[in-house]
Amino acid sequence: MKVYVKTPARLHLGLIDLNGDLGRMFGGLGVAINQPNTIIHAQKTQNLFVTGEETELATTLAHRFFKTYPAKPNIHLHIEKAIPAHTGLGSGTQLALAIATALAKLSNIKASTPELALTMGRAQRTGVGTAIFQNGGFVIDGGKKQPPNTEFSPLIYQQPFPQEWRFIITIPNVQKGLCSSEEKSAFNNLPPMPATEVAKICRLTMLKLLPALVEKDLESFGEALTAIQLVTGNYFAQMQGGTYSNINVVDTLDFLKQLGVHGYGQSSWGPTVYGIVKQKDAKETLKKVRNHLSKSVGGDVFVAKANNKGATIKITQN
Repeated sequence: MKVYVKTPARLHLGLIDLNGDLGRMFGGLGVAINQPNTIIHAQKTQNLFVTGEETELATTLAHRFFKTYPAKPNIHLHIEKAIPAHTGLGSGTQLALAIATALAKLSNIKASTPELALTMGRAQRTGVGTAIFQNGGFVIDGGKKQPPNTEFSPLIYQQPFPQEWRFIITIPNVQKGLCSSEEKSAFNNLPPMPATEVAKICRLTMLKLLPALVEKDLESFGEALTAIQLVTGNYFAQMQGGTYSNINVVDTLDFLKQLGVHGYGQSSWGPTVYGIVKQKDAKETLKKVRNHLSKSVGGDVFVAKANNKGATIKITQN
């Protein structure tokens, strides 16, 4: 038997509550996009061995799976493609879930995707990446109970994202965002977000962002998203040196704003940034952003649309 897994990437659109006085922390907003992807192939063999991209990390993840579940580590994992690491696109969760899902299928382990995520050390703050792996679309989770425990954050909203909207994704060639221990240290050292700022994010989400999504009102959706990004970015400014992670990220976002995109922001710790446009405007906007970036630090620019299905999992017999 062979297992093929292809994951979406994730844009992290913001955190809801960084105060915690109601007994929960975080709560995430995110959306699945159709590229870039993590693609893996797995099949049984004599011993565990890993080939392709990210072999060291993939091997560590495989050992973590076999440490938890009663199965023989006699599998060949081939990582055909991996989402660029530490760029704000959810690479860690997607790789971990792709591997765990493939190993579970081959080993006949019955475990839900949230269970696999926790086993693999994911969903420590939000379950957004796990939810988009499962079903794609636009996602909101309800935050982690405080004090922290091992429960998975409840999924409170998931809806298909309009297919006629496009993301102009830009990854400037600059220092990558915080990860692992740096990220943990940042969250541990930041003071609670003022309740008034949390209230602002909640109001923008409930009474502007979500209604606009349902009504496919791109202008209102973009305004709400940009406002949420500003509140969140200002809170993290003391850790990343400004509202956004890098001066070149700021330059890129300013250029997207000048082009008239409908909403823009930085995904997670960056350096990935995005602007939302109508499908008919995507090609021309892409051309202008690519030209702008080539005159500064360079980097990758591409168009993505929503993935409303989640990961593709195929099982074939040898």
